[in-house]
Amino acid sequence: MKLLSWHDVGTHPAWLAGDVADLRPQQAHRAGHPRAAVSLPVQPDAGPPAEAAFAAALPAALLPPRHVPLLLVGDDPGVVAAAVRWLRDRGRERVDGAVLHGRDAPPGDWETGAGQRVLWRPNSFLSAHADLLPPPAAGPVVDLGCGGGREAVWLAQRGHAVTAVDHLPDALTFCERLARDRGVAVHTLRRDLTRGGEAPAGPWALAIALRFLHRPLLSDLAGLLAPGGVAVVRTFRFEEGAARLPKRRYCLEAGELLELFPASRFDILAHVEDRDPDGRPAAGVVARLRVTRGS
Repeated sequence: MKLLSWHDVGTHPAWLAGDVADLRPQQAHRAGHPRAAVSLPVQPDAGPPAEAAFAAALPAALLPPRHVPLLLVGDDPGVVAAAVRWLRDRGRERVDGAVLHGRDAPPGDWETGAGQRVLWRPNSFLSAHADLLPPPAAGPVVDLGCGGGREAVWLAQRGHAVTAVDHLPDALTFCERLARDRGVAVHTLRRDLTRGGEAPAGPWALAIALRFLHRPLLSDLAGLLAPGGVAVVRTFRFEEGAARLPKRRYCLEAGELLELFPASRFDILAHVEDRDPDGRPAAGVVARLRVTRGS
């Protein structure tokens, strides 16, 4: 495994974008680290780090999307090289490593302290349509199939009262950890949303379902939303020959998403059938439940 020279990292796209993970212990990171680097310490119990150490330090929910270049830095070449290999083996192709030599870094490229940056992003469709979301004062938000909780935490940072729902205990535990790290509150709820009647009763001002497709649940969203409430749905769309898609039954068909939000009940604020930033076909909708007389 060839690591980058410290003198060459200045032109690396991850360095330029600030997508740099510092694998050293937090104490070393606080004492001095590359500008904008985020501390993700690899902490092996003893000897060379094992898979468990990398899994704990570098979960996908804390990293940029896989298509985004990532740079790992540290003071142990063996740890950095092993971490790069570990991520590449899990499908992250655009990751490189470099060994830190702080004394060689230009003064403007070196900082001290813990820092508040993160590497993860919320779903790009959600953030791109943030102007269409109701304000926090409109009422509570539910994240259906929240996974690691990035979107739930992002919404909580924007002032929303968020309930995050998933059937996996580990996902909810991670969501709670992420919320604590960012200083916000997210209520987590363990439910199997593929079973009828498991969706938490509203009324919700905003309901999101991102990369989670259960058609009966989407058909029932009108019953979960408050009058004027907004639904944001984004997930994979089947396309013949497309790589890295789930099984077809877990993908939307062309035109299907709009059928789940009939014009008799919803105003369509945005709808696209395009591709995610990683190249996979997808579809997304932002739909507002119509306010009817007596509602």
